[in-house]
This record gives sequence, C-alpha cells and structure tokens, in this order.
Amino acid sequence: MVARRSVRKRTREAILVTNAMTGATIGRIGNLSADGMMLIGPAAIEESCLFQVQFLLRDAAAQPRRLEIGIQCLWSQAMRTERSHWAGCRIIDISPDEQQVLDAWVEHASELA
Repeated sequence: MVARRSVRKRTREAILVTNAMTGATIGRIGNLSADGMMLIGPAAIEESCLFQVQFLLRDAAAQPRRLEIGIQCLWSQAMRTERSHWAGCRIIDISPDEQQVLDAWVEHASELA
C-alpha cells in the first residue's frame, strides 16, 4: 500500500464520481485531499488503472463546480458488505483552476461539504 502525502477530508454529502469517457458512475468519494481520493463503489477497480473522472465540488462561495481530473488507482480492497469496494486513487492530472477549487474545499471541508 502506498503512503498518503496529504491529509484527506471526509465528505459530508454524497459526491458521485463518473467516468468522463463513458458517463457511468464509478462510485462516490469517501474522502478527498489535494492530491488524491478514496472511492467507494459497487465494483473493484484494478490497481494502476487510469481514469478521467468528473464530479461536482462546492467552491469557496459554496457554488457547485464540475471538476474533470485524471486519477490512478493505487490500491483496491473489497469491503465487508457485499458488492462494495474501496479504491485509493491519486490525482495525476488537474488544471490549475480546478486545483484551486480542490485546495479551497480541502481547507474548508467542514464548511463547504
């Protein structure tokens, strides 16, 4: 398992993550940092898989912003409940504007959730 570089913040509302190429929902964010996330989804994601994903995140003004980022799965694990899986992902591609939105969300997660 790979060590985290940043503190991750739990989400206070469901943030659904979709595959930007197919439009299929691949899961929801369990926690989020400036450089990664934990996804919780119905299917396992293979380690090292790359995805272009989209999700809505509230900005500093509490307005929803659609982020489209590239992620790489670092690890995947089945949960105790049937058909649920965790996947630890690192962000490998994000625009500077979207990084600012993400950084602000992480800094103020308890207020913006």
